[in-house]
Amino acid sequence: MPRVKRGPHRKDKRKRVLKLAKGFYGKKKNAYRIAKQAVDRALKFAYRDRRQKKRDFRSLWIVRINAASRENGLSYNRLISGLRQAGLELNRKVLADIAVHDAEGFAAIVEVAKDALGEEAGLKVRPATEKSKRPERVKTAAAPPVKAKPKKKAEPKAEAAKPAAAKPKKARPAKAPAEKVAPEKVATKKPAAKAEAAPEKPAAKPKKAAKAAEAEAPAKKDLEALTVAELQELAAGHGIAESDVEGSGASGGVVKADWVRVAGGLEGLTVSELEKLADRRGVAKDEVEGSGADGNVLKADWIRVLSER
Repeated sequence: MPRVKRGPHRKDKRKRVLKLAKGFYGKKKNAYRIAKQAVDRALKFAYRDRRQKKRDFRSLWIVRINAASRENGLSYNRLISGLRQAGLELNRKVLADIAVHDAEGFAAIVEVAKDALGEEAGLKVRPATEKSKRPERVKTAAAPPVKAKPKKKAEPKAEAAKPAAAKPKKARPAKAPAEKVAPEKVATKKPAAKAEAAPEKPAAKPKKAAKAAEAEAPAKKDLEALTVAELQELAAGHGIAESDVEGSGASGGVVKADWVRVAGGLEGLTVSELEKLADRRGVAKDEVEGSGADGNVLKADWIRVLSER
């Protein structure tokens, strides 16, 4: 079998793809493998949009015709209908071009459509009599028969109840044993009520915790009732200065809420505030024995050391 040399065919094939990819970004214009993928994708979009372009232009023409026809007192659908009746075979592309570039000519076309439709006043407006008829149709006399229907259905139910009441007469002798079982049911209900009442006793325990919380609440309320100067005096009694407190106000200013938190003692301070206070009193972090994991210094350790000094 002879050897096939397809060098020229290979070269022409690549040149054809790269020619279609001319102007693409990056390697899409000169690398054959990437250019082939880009060209295939572009050809798919071109095939789709050749059809989409016709739809877009048709919708644009309809918008222009509708706007121009309504300026002359006729809607788009009535205009097209009138032109068909008048025998004017103008497509939408021509009508849209006339509406844009020749307003007087388009007005004459609209008049032709009006004459074919027999309309002189332009757009139709529904008379008020038609609107007034609608509520009259809604007001029907269907309400009384609806009430009468359930009454008729109730009569057969009453007749059907009579034979049902006659059936239990035969089973009267079976009622005697049912009365003997009744006292047994009552006896079983009484212990169940006692068993339900028994677990209610431990419910009084949370009341003690609530009373303890109520006893601590007045202390906070009393501090909130004091002025800032009085709160500062209480904080100074614990050895806390204004420089030791981290303010929560604007630009880090110390407000009344901060003094209320601190006035109770060292426990109201944060860890960073305790470290500041310790530094001011000459206590280094290395001197404190930490009780946390790996010897970390906790808040309780700072309070213990500062209270001792």
